[in-house]
Amino acid sequence: MSVSPEHNPPEAGRLKPRLSRLTMIAMTFAILNTWIALAGSIGLVLPSGGSVAFLYGFIFCVLCNLALAASLGEMAAIWPTAGGQYHFVYALASDKWKNILSFWVGWTNIAGWLTLVTTEGFFASQFISAAAVIASDGAYEIEAWKTYLIFMAILTFTTVANIWGNKILGRWNDAALYWSIFAVVIISIVLLATSKKTDASFVFTEFENETGWPDGISWILGLLQSALSLIGFDAALHMTEEMPRPAQDAPRAVMYAIMVGGITGTVFLLVILFCLVDPETVLSTPTNMPIAELILQATGSRAAATILTLMLAVCFINGTSGCVTSSSRLIYSMARDRGIVFSNYFAHISPSLSVPVRALVLTFVFNTLFGLLYLGPTVAFSAYSASCTIFLNVSYAFPVIVLLVRGRDALAAHQTEDTSFQLGNKLGPVANWVSAIFVVVTSVFFCFPTFLPVSGTVMNYVSAVIGIFLIFMTTYWVLYGKHFEGPVSFRPFPASSSGRNTNSYLSF
Repeated sequence: MSVSPEHNPPEAGRLKPRLSRLTMIAMTFAILNTWIALAGSIGLVLPSGGSVAFLYGFIFCVLCNLALAASLGEMAAIWPTAGGQYHFVYALASDKWKNILSFWVGWTNIAGWLTLVTTEGFFASQFISAAAVIASDGAYEIEAWKTYLIFMAILTFTTVANIWGNKILGRWNDAALYWSIFAVVIISIVLLATSKKTDASFVFTEFENETGWPDGISWILGLLQSALSLIGFDAALHMTEEMPRPAQDAPRAVMYAIMVGGITGTVFLLVILFCLVDPETVLSTPTNMPIAELILQATGSRAAATILTLMLAVCFINGTSGCVTSSSRLIYSMARDRGIVFSNYFAHISPSLSVPVRALVLTFVFNTLFGLLYLGPTVAFSAYSASCTIFLNVSYAFPVIVLLVRGRDALAAHQTEDTSFQLGNKLGPVANWVSAIFVVVTSVFFCFPTFLPVSGTVMNYVSAVIGIFLIFMTTYWVLYGKHFEGPVSFRPFPASSSGRNTNSYLSF
């Protein structure tokens, strides 16, 4: 499959293939930030199963996400385009259903990425706030409006960097990978060298259920944070039009990123659990970030804790940049396929910058507005940020479910001996079924309240977020869906005089 720039209108720019496999692994891993995301969720997981849910639940999620990534990677080896999942659905579904399913999967994916930008950005701002509390010996007071302003500074910086720094994007992502691995090694060594230790029974066998739910449901609810720490691996799929060898590199990039995340996450989880000698103090920290308090308690040094906490913030700033990049490419792809209003406008690539500037600005505006939810009730923002896990997981599972319904022959019809990534007739069905069951079951349970009995302050409002999305998208499909034409690679070459951006027409 190749990019055909000869069909570009003279005024259009195009995406340039400058990202290597290592860069895509780095960018995807920077978005996952698996080990840090786990560290930030100590207080949420321990009441839902204790160390058992935290450690073994994470390993379980890694295995299921590897099956999910492999299932999608098999499709990316055939259709490596920025549309990713919605392209796969269009290619695999029957003629009757391909348009509507592709449209819905595309927008579910976009919703997930836009909310993930917010989530990553606020994680970074919360770590910066925690560092300020530690450095000031508690004199700095964390307030929602201050955190929002820090978030806006991070969002502005990453958006500007994506617009004018595209030429160094590859090197930045490579550096983000090295920084993250360096940070996990340094922080792990510091904690192990300075902290008192718990015993092995606490780490490997301690089960605790404070949720009010039966133990089995409590354990499943504890998977949410582990699942969140592995969200975003499809970034590599949306960057394929900027990769020299996308069919070979994209499938492996998503697999390797989860493997690196799984290894670093497991190691750091063990470090945290062995060093968690005073859970009550760590979980009730005025920094609002338990891992920052854990570092402070271990080292006894405010300077060391401040520096190490800022190292974590930098990791999330890198992740926010990757989220902005991936989100913009997906919006651009949907606009190119006329799945968004003002499609000609948003399907534009800057000729001088070679990036979808307008899609980047749309991502910035969306997150500026929806980031304001942080200033409102905590449950509202929590539901909004948690929804990214469901939105993205559903977008991952949908192509797999369509494949299961249609049968693997629907995929085999597009594969050749030269297809670089194939699961085969034995491993393929296993990976597909594991993926589908994992996402369906966890997505349902993730809408459950975290604790019983339910009150307004502990209610899980993520189902309300999904309900609003369904109402909006149903209306949007009825009013605008007829304009959606499916992925550009399934259509004839558009005339260059149409004014529509055709810079990345893909021909097989």
